[in-house]
Amino acid sequence: KARVQPPGRGASGIAALHIKGWINSMDTAPVKGKLDSGADITLMSEDYFNSRRDLPALKEGMRIKLYQLTSGAKIIGYTTFTYLVTTTDSKTISFEVEAYVVRGMMTPLLLSEDFQTSYELGVERRASGHAFVVLRKQGYRIEASSSLSVDLGFTIHRSYANTSSFIRRKLARRSKAKRKPNALVIPPPVYAAHDLVIKPGFVQYLEVIADWGERTSWVVDKVLIANEHEDVAAIATSWIHTENPYLPMANPGTRPIIIRAGDLVGQLLNPELDL
Repeated sequence: KARVQPPGRGASGIAALHIKGWINSMDTAPVKGKLDSGADITLMSEDYFNSRRDLPALKEGMRIKLYQLTSGAKIIGYTTFTYLVTTTDSKTISFEVEAYVVRGMMTPLLLSEDFQTSYELGVERRASGHAFVVLRKQGYRIEASSSLSVDLGFTIHRSYANTSSFIRRKLARRSKAKRKPNALVIPPPVYAAHDLVIKPGFVQYLEVIADWGERTSWVVDKVLIANEHEDVAAIATSWIHTENPYLPMANPGTRPIIIRAGDLVGQLLNPELDL
């Protein structure tokens, strides 16, 4: 046995096996692909699908009931995309993926048994949490992780259901009430471009990324960001220009707060439609 833990702590430090990849283009933010061999079909969350403008419109697929996801999860269709990854010898390879989009699922992307079987993927595991996804016929190896302590170069913030669902419901109600009938129902999301540590009692500027479209100026709606300790970082409703995409982030608490690259930190509002 290569990994020994105290009684009752066998899962300590373990995370679902995952790889780092990009959807359709490596110019976009990377997305963590969790390799879930316990699920039959590849799944994508509705929230993540709505955050991407480059994905094809949903199509109707097989009628499937989801028994093993969170309560309220529902398949609303499927989409297709190219998943790009880098190998250990710095080559870029691509996978054509068909994913069912799920309402109520928190994980952005689950690469399930259909995906792994189609490409005949194997896994080499180590007790340290370092792992490799292997394409044996082609001889490629992709760095992977099954540990909280092994970072593949990015970290996606966990969703904490109580706070996050409250914020999403609040923003959805506000946006729906403000928008004109022919406008988009779901405001485009705004993500942190880099990791940022905010000291207690300080305000620091965070660089952000979003699908700016053709507009050069936007309003970013205020939102509260909570971590697992229920510490809260706050961003005020702010004007932002795409040439200087920085937002002030305040930490009113007594402990440092870490914002991770890829965290959802706000939503764009079109000042001509929403104000």
